[in-house]
Amino acid sequence: MCFDANAPERSGDRLAPPCFRTTGVVLSGLALLLGSLLALAGCGKKGDPLPPLRTIPQRTDDLKIRQQGGLILLDMGYPATTVSGMALGGVDAVELYELVRPAVEGAAPPVEERQFETEAEVLLTLRGSELGTAVTGDRIQIRVPLAEELPAEAAAHYFAVRTLKGDERSALSNGVMLVPIAAPPPPHGLRVVPRAEGVELAWESEAQSAAGFDVFRRQAEEYGYAEAIRRVPGDARQYLDTTARYGKRYIYTVRTIASLEPLIHSAAAGETELDYEDRFPPPLPENFVALGERSRVRLRWDPSAAGDVAGYILYRREPRRDFHRLTEAPIAEVEYIDRGLVSGYSYDYRIQAVDRAGNESELSAPVSTTVR
Repeated sequence: MCFDANAPERSGDRLAPPCFRTTGVVLSGLALLLGSLLALAGCGKKGDPLPPLRTIPQRTDDLKIRQQGGLILLDMGYPATTVSGMALGGVDAVELYELVRPAVEGAAPPVEERQFETEAEVLLTLRGSELGTAVTGDRIQIRVPLAEELPAEAAAHYFAVRTLKGDERSALSNGVMLVPIAAPPPPHGLRVVPRAEGVELAWESEAQSAAGFDVFRRQAEEYGYAEAIRRVPGDARQYLDTTARYGKRYIYTVRTIASLEPLIHSAAAGETELDYEDRFPPPLPENFVALGERSRVRLRWDPSAAGDVAGYILYRREPRRDFHRLTEAPIAEVEYIDRGLVSGYSYDYRIQAVDRAGNESELSAPVSTTVR
């Protein structure tokens, strides 16, 4: 690890005696072979008991680091196997080791593995509920608070972890390092608005030289955020989350990016919670036409552009009467034949789209035709 910015059984000396002895009987070749097999199976000497399998966790090799406001945030995959490749079944603790050295002209000098192992100290150990709350999905996030005011002399922080299963410890993980800086101002005025095509976020920021903004989303029952769902340019002040799904309750936040390598974020722009429900009517179908035929009218239309359309409702108006519903239930087809009509009469029709959530579009403009 180097931190870088980038035969037959015997009893003593005698053969073990056979288990079965036959006297006064001439055995056939088959019976003799069977007896030999039984003797081998029944008189095998048991070997020494095997030592229990050790549950040494596999070394972590994907430890990552970034700064979020006044925190150093470390992130790693949850260990799944032992060094022998067996399923681990969880870990009991995570130890975080830290080594601090003066930065040289704002940069972190290299530290060799042996130096780190000799000089680093355990900064914290996560166990029990502390470890449980640090787990997000299949990742473990470790938070290290920084001093409210950074020291005048820049310092480089080097980290590695070990995971524990009972009394067994893994080898040290890959090393990561960071020179903390004063965090940029966070965005403010975060607004989250549900739209039919997704969730729209908008915010304000006074950051003059932001490298961009990271948008974070988690479900309300989750403890922490995973990776950002989107990174937008420094001049952006809004984003449309088209990956949001109806029926989910989401919490959003946005962070200013001061540096991409290493990744340094501002504090969060507050959190905004949204219950994303489908309350949006589908668009009307286009090219709705009525074709008069003998004693009937053929109605045709193009499908609605919505992906969750359940069907269409048709309305008809006879001469000197009001519109009334023609189809009791929504129909999935894009054609309908209205039969049993009076020849020579004109009829008016309107259509309406309905989605699976029961949202109804507005009614179309009337179309008219005369029955032949």
